[in-house]
Amino acid sequence: MKINENIFKEQRIIQGLMRINNLSVDELYNLIKFDIENGINYFDLADFYSNGECERKFGEVLKLHPELRDKMIIQTKCGILNDHEGNKYFDLSYEHIVDSVKNSLKRMNLDSIDYLLFHRPDIFMDANEVARAMSYLKGEGFVKHFGVSNFPHEMVKFMKDETNIPIEINQLQLGLGHLDLIREVLNCNMNSEEGTEHTGELFFYMKRYNIVLQCWSPFQHGFMEGSIFNNPKFKELNETLEEFATKYNTSKCAIATCFLLMLSKTTQVITGSTNIKNIKECLDGKNIKLEKWEWYKLYRSTGNFLP
Repeated sequence: MKINENIFKEQRIIQGLMRINNLSVDELYNLIKFDIENGINYFDLADFYSNGECERKFGEVLKLHPELRDKMIIQTKCGILNDHEGNKYFDLSYEHIVDSVKNSLKRMNLDSIDYLLFHRPDIFMDANEVARAMSYLKGEGFVKHFGVSNFPHEMVKFMKDETNIPIEINQLQLGLGHLDLIREVLNCNMNSEEGTEHTGELFFYMKRYNIVLQCWSPFQHGFMEGSIFNNPKFKELNETLEEFATKYNTSKCAIATCFLLMLSKTTQVITGSTNIKNIKECLDGKNIKLEKWEWYKLYRSTGNFLP
């Protein structure tokens, strides 16, 4: 089976591979095999994950099992680096983008990737330079599609104005433990912290231009500060998740996944888990449809104000 690009639209759950550095090649192969057999064909990486080790290990699997490639949508990211002291900085120059992609392809034993995302906004970004890198990479067949991660809407617009190659994705942190993206929409015109604009009306900008929302760390709170599940800081949320999990005969993870998938038909949830049980629970979220009042009850149970 060769992946048809329309299958992209069917991919509601994505396998994130940020935490695979401790897996053996056989363990990673079994994870990928399970995913594909259960309808997860989309795999998300970044050159920054374990300093390229995650891409390299993924490439070892593909080298041993090349038959997997035609069943996969492969996405990686570039733009985050470490300086000589181990501190992060960002670079979206033409040279860095092109070099990063070529190095990623080499590590992954690939001739091309399906999606390249620019990982974080570089304050020095020249949109014309990025567009030139996109044109080169697409023209040479190294990258088929492009997106961004953690980008405000003005930067996306800045890029869109310089190229006729679409920006198709914005990967953002969103989940019941991190609701800033939609909280400011629901509290518009309120003189409160909830109503303070943090993302520049990004949510509806993406809807307007059909930019896919990919939700990373969907079950973490804060900036990857820990799971929301069974967390005493989120007592009311867990009680509400348990209530709906019982009603729909499923898990709390499935309910939390459904909460996100209801935001739009193209919203995708990235599970970073390598635990089969957790992935199954996430997949179950595709088969649930909460009532609208239940969605809003979950939102309120996080402690966020709804006017």
